[in-house]
Amino acid sequence: MSNAAAINTERSFVLVLGLDLNDQQSSGHAFDQALRIAARIERCELHVVYVLQPEAGAEKSGEAAGLLKLYVSEKATALPLAVPLRAGIHVRRGDAAKEIAQLAADVGADMIVVGTHKAPHLRSIFLGSTAERVLATATCPVFVAGPRPKPQPSHVITIEGPCPDCVESRNATQGRAWWCARHSERHHLRRHHVYSYHSALPFGDHDSEVTPIGVDA
Repeated sequence: MSNAAAINTERSFVLVLGLDLNDQQSSGHAFDQALRIAARIERCELHVVYVLQPEAGAEKSGEAAGLLKLYVSEKATALPLAVPLRAGIHVRRGDAAKEIAQLAADVGADMIVVGTHKAPHLRSIFLGSTAERVLATATCPVFVAGPRPKPQPSHVITIEGPCPDCVESRNATQGRAWWCARHSERHHLRRHHVYSYHSALPFGDHDSEVTPIGVDA
């Protein structure tokens, strides 16, 4: 038991990085995030894979291997790591999603990182993409790296306090007139309001019409 525990403790965290050398933008996002993850783990092993079309021949495969090695070396130099990192490169042929997931299974990966150049919206990232198919196939967690989201307007809901004139109007008419003269104007924001009626129970037969200004008709 003690030996098994010791072996398990020394096991490296295995990270598989799927790149597309024809899509430098998404590959850049994926590589940057993979190195950030690796930098946070004391013992990490990185496997970088590029998948060619099934019909690619030996010459194309050799060329891809050279480009992949150069790309990984240049990116690693530009983004130096604080901890040592062992890395392997792999070129495969076939369906990209299947081969990325298969390599992850072959090396016992703890995580897969793939990239996207699309905005970080779930529908746009996953619909019909390689990332979606890797997620559906892989037996380990998948991290999808993409561009930072653009700043969006605040979605914090602000609730306005009651208008003193509206309150006075309701009190003066016992709820028959819901808005003051200013808020009864059609262009005002409070026109989202459709109908209000205030009366003693039980309501009478002369119940209000659904009128824009909430006045008992």
